Amino acid sequence: MEPVHIIGAGISGLGAAHTLAKQGIPSIIHEVGDHVGGRAACIKSGEHSFEIGGKNFSSAWPRFNALLEEFNLTEFEDQHPGFHIVMNDTLVALQKSKTLAGDLRLATAIGTRGALQLRNFLTYARQNADKLNYTSGLIEQVEKIWDHTTIDNHFTKKLSEGPLRLFSIIMGGAEPSELYPSLLMLFASGFGKGSHHAIAGGIGQIHDNLAAGKDIRFGSRVNRILTNNGCVAGLELKDKNGSRLVATDRVISTVPAHVFKRLIDLPAYGRVAIEGIRYFPLAMVNVVYDAPVFKEGVHSIMFEPGSPLGHCSANRLHTPNHVRYTLSGKAARDILDEPDHELVRIAEETFSERMPINAKRQEVHIARHPGGICGYAPHFTELKRDLLRSVETISGLEIAGDYLEGHTMEGCLTSADLAVSRLLETTVSRSKAA
Repeated sequence: MEPVHIIGAGISGLGAAHTLAKQGIPSIIHEVGDHVGGRAACIKSGEHSFEIGGKNFSSAWPRFNALLEEFNLTEFEDQHPGFHIVMNDTLVALQKSKTLAGDLRLATAIGTRGALQLRNFLTYARQNADKLNYTSGLIEQVEKIWDHTTIDNHFTKKLSEGPLRLFSIIMGGAEPSELYPSLLMLFASGFGKGSHHAIAGGIGQIHDNLAAGKDIRFGSRVNRILTNNGCVAGLELKDKNGSRLVATDRVISTVPAHVFKRLIDLPAYGRVAIEGIRYFPLAMVNVVYDAPVFKEGVHSIMFEPGSPLGHCSANRLHTPNHVRYTLSGKAARDILDEPDHELVRIAEETFSERMPINAKRQEVHIARHPGGICGYAPHFTELKRDLLRSVETISGLEIAGDYLEGHTMEGCLTSADLAVSRLLETTVSRSKAA
């Protein structure tokens, strides 16, 4: 059986290959980099593991938890129980176990109106958590009601610059003035759903198990998906052996939307749709120190607007000496292209304004995500329909990735499963027609 060619070895690409393998269908994964996992990779350096993206999962994620069971991954660590947000030059606690508006100190910081707005918003998100996704249809109702303007125009200034900015920075690497409420609702619906954990030893164990036995071609850059008479005909590749053409009639692209749009010509409505999907750049600095950095009771800090440091946290509750600094948001974009040592200096100086660092660095790892993480688009459901409809015009082509079903690991796995299902359904239909 001829293999399906998959572009990208992130969680979506690995997930698609794994789903195909379960059905006895081989695949070839083309990965331009030198490791699996994409923007959620786990980079090992000596005794340390540096997670450079998503590392936590929810007990409410069916696909991800099915993989944990399949791979016999049973040792987990609890995610930090809450955040501290810099508001009015003070660290204000936000405990996940409470409704945000139920925390008196936080409610005081955001004001009575802000507290009521937040309570109503989160109540709706939690009551409809199982339906708020990009497949059930309820999120489209949210889009119609809320997506006529950005988050900051719907809520009080204190609420937008505090708890809601925490959501927008973590979810999209962007400011409330740059994202729309439907994405905020999608994130909020998962915030209180299930329990949240991390895999002991790092997220790389999921990637390694998914990659086992798969044909992954590292350093293989796909420059073009070739078509003939509306059908996939091959790939234009460049690897260590130079440029070449590979014949194939089945391709699944799992690269980000801004990469995919360069690989193939879509119909006009598809080009308009994919241009509307936004990504916001960031950098992640992992530093291991020789002593704890976080003080008792503080595990994660969300910084104020205007700070180049969006968010930072202890990589694990039991490792307060290992800090993940995330440089994101508008102010961070002014410095993201600075040298590595400058990013470390800025991160540490900003952090030290809130919590002095009385420790020495032992190891540093910097991951730059210039392509960014997906901030989606207003009225995304309609945009997604146009995009998928345009891809359907090219037989043998499917797409998966962070820009379709939510950019959590569960969302990426969902998009991979759906892409495989559509591809195989089309293949069967084409065989019958022949």
